[in-house]
Amino acid sequence: MRTNEEIVRILIDEKNKQNLSISELARRVDMAKSAISRYFNFSREFPLNRADDFARVLGISTEYLLGISEDEIPNKTKKQSPIVEEINKISSQLEEPRQKIVLDTANIQLKEQDEQNKVKQIEDYRLSDEYLEEQISKASAYGGGQLNDNDKEFFKRLLKNTLKEKIDKGDL
Repeated sequence: MRTNEEIVRILIDEKNKQNLSISELARRVDMAKSAISRYFNFSREFPLNRADDFARVLGISTEYLLGISEDEIPNKTKKQSPIVEEINKISSQLEEPRQKIVLDTANIQLKEQDEQNKVKQIEDYRLSDEYLEEQISKASAYGGGQLNDNDKEFFKRLLKNTLKEKIDKGDL
């Protein structure tokens, strides 16, 4: 079984692969956007009783999302998203040269997506507790003072919110 962080990272990756906003994902799973944001920011545990809803909307199996091995699931069937099913249906009707064009286009899109995901991973790292604590320690050392745990937590939240706003605006 996957950890909460692993489950949320899969949800974020799948959401990004499909270019879904948090608002659209929230609408599709019938959940508040603020709740999903809290899961994605790791400030609240993902509710396992909603795993089926998220897996269905994102076109992945619940077993994959939760990290349950195929050996533990009898007669496992993986559903494809409706979009993938439609692409397969249409492209199978095309002549081979046109199928090649569809494949080439999909490969180009995948490369672009991978590049965007690399940028997103850097942004995610900047919002990680590890990075934020490191920056606060550097600032504290530079200032010459020692911070107590409450102050560190306050500055970590402040820095995280500031970075998130700048990332969302595209300033970073």
